This record gives sequence, structure tokens and C-alpha cells, in this order.
Amino acid sequence: MNYQDFLFIIKDKADEALQIAVILVGSALLIRVVRSIADRLLKFVQDDDPLTTNQREQRAVTLAGIFKSVSKIVIVLVAGLTILGTIGINTAPLIAGAGVAGLAISFGAQNLIRDFISGFFILLENQYRVGDVIRAAGVSGQVEDMNLRITVLRDLEGVAHFIPNGEIKVVSNLAKEWSRAVVNVGVAYKEDLDRVVSVLNRVGQELSRDPVFGPGILEPPQVLGVENFGDSQITLRIVTKTRPLKQWETARELRKRIKAVFDQEGIEMPFPHRVVYSRATSTQTSSAETAKE
Repeated sequence: MNYQDFLFIIKDKADEALQIAVILVGSALLIRVVRSIADRLLKFVQDDDPLTTNQREQRAVTLAGIFKSVSKIVIVLVAGLTILGTIGINTAPLIAGAGVAGLAISFGAQNLIRDFISGFFILLENQYRVGDVIRAAGVSGQVEDMNLRITVLRDLEGVAHFIPNGEIKVVSNLAKEWSRAVVNVGVAYKEDLDRVVSVLNRVGQELSRDPVFGPGILEPPQVLGVENFGDSQITLRIVTKTRPLKQWETARELRKRIKAVFDQEGIEMPFPHRVVYSRATSTQTSSAETAKE
């Protein structure tokens, strides 16, 4: 090999190295651009009111995360195939072989395909989004993350549950558009129910006008009536329509205020009583009476 051939090889390899470097840098920049576009879309749909649950914003967060991950995979695959073509490897057999291998894998990965299809329809039908509280596959919790394959729920104890989308048959969304707080209140049988209902309605009206809890209430609490006759109490039911995810704090505050007002008004909230009879005491009493005679 003479000097000219050596220079030609170096120049040829340098051109390939330059092309590969351009492909890598371009791919990295393209991934950053995709992420930037997704983040800008999130800022565009953000709501300035922190008390308002923006359904569009939650859905945008979910779709943006999936868009980022899918775009990154596609960009990396295209960049890899382009680099292989640059260094002289024919990619046509690889693409054809990948198609055949994908078909073979699909028969052995039916559950994985089912997960992706289920995840696609969950997103298409907008069944739930990141931030919603749902019950699915026997687990309850807040949707922390989701993609086409799995949904991650975080329950009240902080445990993360990874659920394949194909295992989700029925979804109960507790934060779809609006929620409802349900509170059962027990009172003694001796109480005047009309007076109790009037007091409960007053408490509900005051709660709906509260500057802290009022913005989370869509309809003032109302008493539906007598729900049940118990052993020692009459149960009344109160319901109120709230913003998504506000039902629990509204119910807790409503119970707190009901207890305080009942104490002020002298309305009894009964608790179980138990009377214990002692046979020994009865026998001693009978013996004492016999001795006196």
C-alpha cells in the first residue's frame, strides 16, 4: 500500500466518521426538540387557577409522556439503521428479518401485544389520566404514570402497583369530571328529625360558603333523608357534588363541623350501650331477703 492509498482510506473513513457524528448529533438534537415541543404544549394548556382541576392538562401530561418515549424509540431506530447504511451494511435484509422475527415474536408475546392494544384504547377513549384516582385489577390508587404497556398506581400507603394494561378489565374512575362526597350521620331515636335536618342543611350551606372549602364544592350539601334504622340510631345521609379529588377532604370537614354543631345544639349522636346482669349479685340479694324474714 502506497502513501496515496493510505491517504484515500483515511479520507474515506473520515467522511464516514463525520457522517456518523452528524447523525448522532442530529438525533440528539431532534430528541431535545421533541421534548421541548411536548413541554411547551404542557405549559400552553396549564390552568392558572390551582383550585381548578384541568382535565385537558391531565390528559396532556399523559399524552406528552407517551409521545416523548415513542418518539425517542423511533429516532434511535432510524439513526441506528442510517449509521449501519453509512458504514456499508445493507439494511434491507435486516429490516426484512426484523419483520419476520417480529411476526414470530408476536405469536409468543400475545400478552405483551394485548397490553399495548389495551393501552392504546385506554388513551384513545380517555378512560383515565395521570393524576386520576382509579380502581382497577383489584387495586385502588392514584395514577402516577402510564404508557402503552403498564399503568402505575400509588395507593394511600405509598405502595406503587404496576398493572399491565391487558389485565385491566373494568376501571372505576373516582375523579372523572366531578366527584361526590357521601356522609352518613347517626342520631338518637328521641331527636326531632325535622330539627336535625334543618341543622344539617345549615352546616352544609356554611361549608359551601367557606373561603377554603367552598371553591371545591360544586353543589351545596343536601340531606337525602333517613337512610337506615339501626339498633340505637337513625342514620341520615348527606351528599354533595365536588370537584375531582375533593370529595374526601370535603367529607372530613363536613363530619368535623357536624360534630361541633351537634354538641352546641344538644343533639345526641348515640353509641352502643351494654347492660351486664350478675347472677351472683341476684343470688346474694335473694339470700339477704330470706334472712330478714
